Amino acid sequence: MRKIIFSVLLSIPLCLRAQGNLPLLQMPVLELLQYQVQKGKRAVTPCLFSKYGLRRIPTELVVDGSRQLWGWHVSPNTDFDQSKQPFYRLFAKKDNSSLAIIDDRGGTLQIVFWNKGYYRAFVSGLQSHGYQLQQVRPANNVLRFQREGSSVIADVTVWADMYVFELHS
Repeated sequence: MRKIIFSVLLSIPLCLRAQGNLPLLQMPVLELLQYQVQKGKRAVTPCLFSKYGLRRIPTELVVDGSRQLWGWHVSPNTDFDQSKQPFYRLFAKKDNSSLAIIDDRGGTLQIVFWNKGYYRAFVSGLQSHGYQLQQVRPANNVLRFQREGSSVIADVTVWADMYVFELHS
């Protein structure tokens, strides 16, 4: 009887992975903030996202070459229309751990995700590094986080079907 219960308990994590409930990527907010600051100084290491398992998406899929695209369990959004939709709608999730990065070489870093767990992790990381939620919002669905003395601003755009975490100066 114990062996049966033990084998059932061991199979639960395997079943979760089979259903697409993979663990979320652990991307430290501090590294993302440092990366954004380094981009302003033109001293960026291009391998930051590959060390977390993200794969580079060929930029031939994008009209201009000013962006680097990275993805984790994402696919192209077949309904995407670049003339009508923001660029972050280019991606579709494959499972709950899906995450995409749009790294604009000119400045902005956008992280697109569909799981509220990422939202909690990013906001918690921001708050642990002194960032505070601001009362002034650029839009109703945008939460702005700033830290006194820092040039990096973090905006979290909340949509019904996705989140966009954006770092900019």
